[in-house]
Amino acid sequence: MNKFKAILRWGISIICLVYAFYGVPLKDLLSAVKNLPLLPMLLTVAAGFMAYAILGLRLKFMNEPSLKFKSAFYASLVGLALNNVLPAKAGEIAKAVWIKNENNLSFDAALGLVFMERFFDVNILALLSLWFMFKIGMSSAANILIICLILGWAILIIFRNKPEYLNIYNKLHLPLKLADFLTRFTKSLIAQLYIRRLVWMIVSTFLLWSFYYLQMAIALDLAAKLNLGFAGTLGVFALSSLGMLLPSSPGAIGVYEAVAVTALTAYNVPRDQALAITLFVHMAQFIPVTVVGGLIFLAFPDASKDNKI
Repeated sequence: MNKFKAILRWGISIICLVYAFYGVPLKDLLSAVKNLPLLPMLLTVAAGFMAYAILGLRLKFMNEPSLKFKSAFYASLVGLALNNVLPAKAGEIAKAVWIKNENNLSFDAALGLVFMERFFDVNILALLSLWFMFKIGMSSAANILIICLILGWAILIIFRNKPEYLNIYNKLHLPLKLADFLTRFTKSLIAQLYIRRLVWMIVSTFLLWSFYYLQMAIALDLAAKLNLGFAGTLGVFALSSLGMLLPSSPGAIGVYEAVAVTALTAYNVPRDQALAITLFVHMAQFIPVTVVGGLIFLAFPDASKDNKI
């Protein structure tokens, strides 16, 4: 089964790469890449690292007492780096282990923090999806998404107000250790659900994704000089972000290119220029954080190892 999943993911990535590169002569692609000015390219990378710093800051204040910023920042970089090169979001587990070891937390508590981060990020993606669906007239699909969002929040709130319902894990006849872990994990998750923490998560997540958007805006408007405007840039940003959720190889190689090229050509951007800026944006998101996060992972091996999980 795992082999089949790997073949499926890589197969999708290869098909998407073929689609993205189809009809674009290599000479035209290289010429379009060479025409990208250096300063906006550097600003694109800098905006990405500002987002990663906010990612660490968000994580720091998710716990009481607050985590060490250095550990939260490093854990975020390592998690992103490993997600780019390993399947099954292995970077999220490494991130939780790093937080646990550096801040004297239990693993389930650390994993609860990481899961809550992803939950809020999914909410942002859902909001972007809603905006895009209403924009193109897919209100029925948007309604389904709204129901799913409400249902997710309702389940968390029910567990928060009725912790005795956590006994459901035992009633499912799961292995004892697994049921115990899920109970502790869920408790650490619902512990985040109080006003001050939720306000912090909303504000910090909005700020984080604003910098993700800024990175895209710098690339499209300053580097590629496409002048798509706020709505156009937001549309490309929304579609490319949603494309990262599709099953593919680590780092969404191929899928990101196919989705972003499709979005840009929909705004009448020439295909060679669309592919050139897409490749640059993806590499700006992929290479720097993978290198930096990988170096941190190698420099501090004790922070990412735990045999007691």
